[in-house]
Amino acid sequence: MSLISPSEAEQFILDHASLLESESISFENSLGRILREDLCADRPFPPFDRVTMDGITFRHAGYTGAPLKLQGLHPAGSPDPDSLKPGHCWQVMTGASLPPDCDTVVPYEEVEINEDSATINCEPTEGIFIHREGSDAPAGTRVLSFGTKIGPAHLGMAATIGATELKVTLLPRITVLSTGDELVPPHETPLPYQLRQSNGLTLAAAVNAWGPAKVTLDHLADDLESTRAGIEKALAQSDLVILSGGISKGKKDYVRPALESLIGPPIFQGVAQRPGKPFAFWQGVAALPGNPNSTLTTFQRYLVPLLNKMVGTGSPPPTNLSLASPIKQHPKLTQFLPAKFTADGKAQALSPQNSGDFLTAMSGTGYLEIPPGERTIKAALFR
Repeated sequence: MSLISPSEAEQFILDHASLLESESISFENSLGRILREDLCADRPFPPFDRVTMDGITFRHAGYTGAPLKLQGLHPAGSPDPDSLKPGHCWQVMTGASLPPDCDTVVPYEEVEINEDSATINCEPTEGIFIHREGSDAPAGTRVLSFGTKIGPAHLGMAATIGATELKVTLLPRITVLSTGDELVPPHETPLPYQLRQSNGLTLAAAVNAWGPAKVTLDHLADDLESTRAGIEKALAQSDLVILSGGISKGKKDYVRPALESLIGPPIFQGVAQRPGKPFAFWQGVAALPGNPNSTLTTFQRYLVPLLNKMVGTGSPPPTNLSLASPIKQHPKLTQFLPAKFTADGKAQALSPQNSGDFLTAMSGTGYLEIPPGERTIKAALFR
């Protein structure tokens, strides 16, 4: 089996990724979706001179130091009040528009309020505690960009500018297929030679943790016809099919022959990496090795960037971190090691006993990518 590098595998995958179509939905249902348009401010930010403290407001030029008469209350959400009389002030609330003939705000903490007057206990400064119209952004400013993954703040911004219908990427249709006659459903008690199904559930959960998607989960028996029929059904209703197991060279590994009979040979099979060496990819189909660490590592390393490209958003670059302990490179294979942070911000590699050791990997917060070579390294990429 001719092996390619992880970077080559990623590039092959992304070169064969297609951007999904878009749809318009209510902004209230857009959390986690990918925006497929730029959104611009429909008016200045803020749209008026906004008072930022509860207190009083008046015109600085007319202030003599004497107590000011209270002309009334100007709360947030009220239109401009009547003209201010000489020697008077308005009581104002945070968020209120600044009356057009006022230019000075003094917070209540610096004011004594009596029944009908206000005594200022500081030297008032013109212009402070006022958030000026358009000082954050003028009307027409782009506030949300194409490709944004909509979070709570983005949803709030859409509401602020009145964008109640948003153009977003369609939810990707993902089918996860696990394989293996040794697997039984989780609610059953396995016989001594059996295992409970977990990889398919793990992959489905990983997709949902990545973002909103329409996920279908199924299990295939270890025979060619069942495998072929299950994959054929999945291909007809999915944007991406993810298989776990059945892709090595075992006598009952039927994933590759089933796929080749349906859509031809893979774009590649075999990556110079540990774990996950048998990983194979067809356009729209990712066949992952069946061991737990292999399954989850290959999903995070390759399928998260693929899904991001399918929905129209980018993937953050890995971070180069110092290692808590030096790691010896493998001469030919890229090593993916689960890792966690130490108290001083370094990456501590966790070393599973083998690709089926899921307990060790569970305590990690990401994984290190150790390139092949002949050295012992003190820093590595963390994803």
